[in-house]
Amino acid sequence: MRPAQKFAHSLAEHVTMPEVYRNFRRLIAAPDSKINDYVAVVDTDPALATRLIRIANTSFFGYSRAVHNIEQAISLIGVMQIHDVLISSLAMRAFAGIPNDIVNLTAFWESSVYCGIMSRLIAKKCMLPASQRLFSLGLFHDIGHIVMYAKRPDLAQQALMQSLQQGEALFRIERKIFGFDYGQLGCELMRLWHLPENFQEITQHHFEPEKAQHYPLETAIVHLAYAITQTEIGNVDARVQQTVVSPLAWKLTKLNENDLKSIRTEAQKNVQEVLHALWPFVESPYKKDLAKQDRLHGEDF
Repeated sequence: MRPAQKFAHSLAEHVTMPEVYRNFRRLIAAPDSKINDYVAVVDTDPALATRLIRIANTSFFGYSRAVHNIEQAISLIGVMQIHDVLISSLAMRAFAGIPNDIVNLTAFWESSVYCGIMSRLIAKKCMLPASQRLFSLGLFHDIGHIVMYAKRPDLAQQALMQSLQQGEALFRIERKIFGFDYGQLGCELMRLWHLPENFQEITQHHFEPEKAQHYPLETAIVHLAYAITQTEIGNVDARVQQTVVSPLAWKLTKLNENDLKSIRTEAQKNVQEVLHALWPFVESPYKKDLAKQDRLHGEDF
């Protein structure tokens, strides 16, 4: 077993996706699945259903008409878009129990949501088909770090300090200390959750897009979003080094820095609304109601 795989599997009991997600995936694999089948699965988790409806009504994901129930959301948005929003919200809930003295979850997910929004907007600028999926692909880019902090915060902090002191990329320091980097660990988590291959490859190689073999353009898009996120928002590690954009990312996307100015503005306007819709553990007008639903339904997987 690979070191990153072993590390991820040691947390499997705590971060496994719940039955609602596994049932949703089974329906996707079944060619005769109908909208009512998906609705029945999602309705088994009322708090999750509320979040899916809310995210469908945000200005960022906004559609031509308001969404009032899961059936409307699936009909208007589509099964795969609902799947990506579902896995995004469940991933946030999976790590909600990490103490704030170990990692600032609000800051972590704010950074991740910003990267997801940037990824989707860049993909749209590149006229990439199914650009909506890039939101979740960008959202998960840094998830390996939250796994590191959940299990070995001492080593994660050690890697960060060495990176800052030596001026060397954090993922390279992690390879020396852990035997793997956060991208490889995130990829193993994607495998553990049985997410599609593009989730795995992009998560693993977003900081080295030249290594992506099957999804080079999508990886380049997330790489650009990741680099901008590090510069403008930062993340839980508070890295001070400015990420250098790979020349391959500019080549594959056919964009330049000027092309990204309006995208940055759009992302900044949407990040808080999307964060509140996906992750109700931050302060929001809906926090008390959803917290009550979570207690009734159960937050633990």
